[in-house]
Amino acid sequence: MAILYESPVCLAVLNPKGRDPFLDYRDGPDSFERGIHAPINFHAFAAATFGAFFDSTERVIESRSRFDAVLVLIRRRTWLTLNAVKKLKLNGIRVLVAWKECSHNQISRQLSSARAMKSYGEILELADGILSPTLAWPPRVGSISQEDFWRKLKFIPTPYPVDLPYWDFSTPVAERSGILIGTREFKTEARGHVHAIARAASLAHEFGIARVTVINSEGARGMRLLRELAKTFPPGCLEILEQTLPYPDYMRLLSSHRVVYQMDRSTVPGQVAGDCLLARTLCAGGSSTIEKMAFPEFSDDGTIRMKNAFERIEHVLHDDDEYLAAIQKSQKIAAKSLSFESAARQLGSWEIVTG
Repeated sequence: MAILYESPVCLAVLNPKGRDPFLDYRDGPDSFERGIHAPINFHAFAAATFGAFFDSTERVIESRSRFDAVLVLIRRRTWLTLNAVKKLKLNGIRVLVAWKECSHNQISRQLSSARAMKSYGEILELADGILSPTLAWPPRVGSISQEDFWRKLKFIPTPYPVDLPYWDFSTPVAERSGILIGTREFKTEARGHVHAIARAASLAHEFGIARVTVINSEGARGMRLLRELAKTFPPGCLEILEQTLPYPDYMRLLSSHRVVYQMDRSTVPGQVAGDCLLARTLCAGGSSTIEKMAFPEFSDDGTIRMKNAFERIEHVLHDDDEYLAAIQKSQKIAAKSLSFESAARQLGSWEIVTG
């Protein structure tokens, strides 16, 4: 691929004993290959800096001269991350840490034992930097002082390759229609999945929306619930996909809709909103970090302002000019603050990384 920018740093991302295999982004992320993890979520920090994603601490140490720092992901078994951090520090490697699953609810569940809490506290003390990809900061526990915690902590949103042309999944506007429900899980209360589907049904009746699509990820139980909810919609409006799709197929589905709607309140980084940026479509209704940044007029800030957002949704569903203007605005924000080049620049300006 043609390198479109120079990264001031090179970052390794380590998921200790994780399932995702080694991926080298020395030449950047090429066009999508089936079966290969897309450069999203924490893979994106490696891809944006032409670094690499690892599952082995020993392999990172072997190639340490290439990297300015290693971002170690904090897992549910926090002691695995602690062991990795200790090994890296003993080898003189600069270490950053971040929760792999980083919403408030997810972190609370992962810190449900004294052993997990103790290991996490030690991680915070040992790490050179603490990265948060969300506006919901991780908790400070253990012996680390408030002053040291805030000195180490930095917010950098999860980047998306909006600046790389071959990660443009957009389809012609004339081929887009209706709403895709962005959430998939009934079992996670903070996702607001039931409420999102029910609200979409109301919007379908109110605004004359002929197409609403939802993806089932919960087998027979999920299908039973979705078929019951389908009765709330105008006849023939709700299309239920019976299972999740491979990433490129999912992105084509996403980009065939005018709007992706959800009511996720789980303080996540915002993968659905990030995928919308790659599909050059709009994300509405949620409150993830990327939604608040890239789609501020359509996101939920917890106030009754959502009534205005619903009116904007109606306009972009029916007015091509307003729809394209809203997409252009979100892409401009993304290029400045959420792109790969932007993430590389933010990491390069972090003194903890550059030393």
